[in-house]
Amino acid sequence: MTPHHLHATAAAWSIHTAMQQLGALAAAEARQRGDTLTAAAPILRSPIHGTIHPIGGHADPVATLTADRPPPLVQTWAQRIRRLTDRLTWLADMYRLPAGPDPLERILTALPALTLPPRALGLLALHLSDEDELARGWLNHPPYRTRIPGDCPGCRRRSLEAATVGPAAARTVVCAADCRHTPDCRCPGGLEGVRHIWPRAGVLSVVAP
Repeated sequence: MTPHHLHATAAAWSIHTAMQQLGALAAAEARQRGDTLTAAAPILRSPIHGTIHPIGGHADPVATLTADRPPPLVQTWAQRIRRLTDRLTWLADMYRLPAGPDPLERILTALPALTLPPRALGLLALHLSDEDELARGWLNHPPYRTRIPGDCPGCRRRSLEAATVGPAAARTVVCAADCRHTPDCRCPGGLEGVRHIWPRAGVLSVVAP
């Protein structure tokens, strides 16, 4: 696979891990909200003011709150998951990937054999990287990578990091210094201007000892 494929695959598996963590948070939140709503007094939901409590009688509860500030918009974990899923669905549809119920699964399944011009593949990798940063940002989690020994053959720094998520065959190694391929770079398989990345299984044959 090209570096674009590798970057896209690494980002997609990172999103996959983040989605699992978001799903666990959403499930816990749903249980907590259910317990809270069961124990608390019944509430009314106003399309103008959000959540308001009934005041009894025939008074208009909305009219009594017209001077109040609307409550701040609180985004639930489930809403975040839906937002991310919608964005991934748009991306899978834009690249006309085979149909399926899970957009991330569509992307992961299609990536290994995806044949597109380098610019299109690069944009796909960039889009997936953006979604990965969005998901991990919600979780306040750094990239799912760990430092490994060895010098980057591009910048010659000890800055190599290996992915820690996804199947072993799909894991990659990148240079944390964000160095990029140049015409005189001795890194095999690189693309000019693209951040260095290698399949983890073959990194020993690429990285200088």
